[in-house]
Amino acid sequence: MKNNVDTFFYPDIVMIEGMEFGAQKNSAGKLLIPCGDMPDIDFGKIIEQKIGNKLIPLKITDYQFREGHSLGVGTNLPNMLELETVNTLAEQHKPKTSSSTVNIGSITSDNVQIGDHNVQLHNATIKEIVEHVSKSDDPEAKSKLKSLLENPTVSSLVGAGVTALLAML
Repeated sequence: MKNNVDTFFYPDIVMIEGMEFGAQKNSAGKLLIPCGDMPDIDFGKIIEQKIGNKLIPLKITDYQFREGHSLGVGTNLPNMLELETVNTLAEQHKPKTSSSTVNIGSITSDNVQIGDHNVQLHNATIKEIVEHVSKSDDPEAKSKLKSLLENPTVSSLVGAGVTALLAML
């Protein structure tokens, strides 16, 4: 037993106000610290996790003091302090995300993209392509599209509708 805890159950060491406490992180990411009395903590307070000879600063974002919740497992201390923390050292190295607010009145378009880092996909049918090219004043586009549709491989893929498409051009 080190610091009144079994290191098998509480392998981590947390420093609060210069005192060492055995601790463990549970599956929800909360830091569990068996203790007698409630240590001097509060929201936003910085405590430190000791890893080897390094001290990692942890900011307390939420906590609960549960009397009698250690159940004596791995410790002779009766109470359990549950901390939610943020590693302030790691936060400095994470990319900053920016958010922006966009107010939109009305949109009268089919292809609209709103937001950051989005991908816009547009799937056009062959019929839509033929319709747009036939309405254009581009004889070269019409000729190339007609040539493409007359190709035996393409016409077998398009099927019976190829005749109607060619009539549109």
